[in-house]
Amino acid sequence: MRVTENMLHQGLTENIQSGLERMNTNYTRLSTGKMINRPSDDPVGMIIGMRLKKGIIEGQQYKENANAALALLNGSDYALDEMTKVLHRLNDLAIQGANGPLDQTDLNAILSEVDELRNHLYQIANTQQENTYIFAGQRTNQPAYDITPNPPNSDIITFVGNKDPLKAEVGTGIIMDVTVTGEQVFGDFFDKLTVFIEHLQNGEQALISNEDLPAIQNRLDEVLMIRGEIGAKVNRLENNIERINLMDVNFKELLSKTEDTDYAEVTMNLKMQENVYQAALATGARIIQNTLVNYI
Repeated sequence: MRVTENMLHQGLTENIQSGLERMNTNYTRLSTGKMINRPSDDPVGMIIGMRLKKGIIEGQQYKENANAALALLNGSDYALDEMTKVLHRLNDLAIQGANGPLDQTDLNAILSEVDELRNHLYQIANTQQENTYIFAGQRTNQPAYDITPNPPNSDIITFVGNKDPLKAEVGTGIIMDVTVTGEQVFGDFFDKLTVFIEHLQNGEQALISNEDLPAIQNRLDEVLMIRGEIGAKVNRLENNIERINLMDVNFKELLSKTEDTDYAEVTMNLKMQENVYQAALATGARIIQNTLVNYI
């Protein structure tokens, strides 16, 4: 193939332009701190980086969901701890009311405390955690229980929440119940306490022993079981958050290796390319001088 001077000039220009482009790429990597500044820099690396970023964002959302779930579960456990104390006191009062030679004055004194404890349980049933009624199921913007005056008898306390617990996605495909509903926790216990109060009013100590005391003890067992389930969920969520944190660190390290500039390597490459570029310019200058004019 016959090489013309025009071909030499064109080739020289292309080589110098390529050298400038390589130097510009490395200048950009040094100034931005990123190895990949456009898809053409590394198409495969760009795809890997996008997937890693997606994983990091999803992990952050799952972590936020898990922390919110932890707050609700801990709030529920605090409320149930208070309920446990009330149930223990009711158990003591039921034992007192069922045994011993008590006159109606004594039973009325027990009745007054039971009535107050029933009202306290109503307040616990409507516990709020950051404007969320934690025992109202998925209807979190309204109280779980409503109270209707019913003189001269005890007020009527009714569950008005939703029967389905709140759920949260705390990992890929991991959906958990993060609240317990009032029906799960209290059941018909408010009605049971109303009956207990009636038995105290009527001096029916045998019924207190045979009906009211077992009802209180059964509810105490139910609450302790629910608290155990909440504790297991709290442990699971804490482990899940720890796992998400580890994954976040790993993803960020991989993303850094994929995208971030290795300053030592890029600086060395840039220096080499500058030397090549200077050599190309010097060679080109000598070639351009040898034109037809030199031989006339």
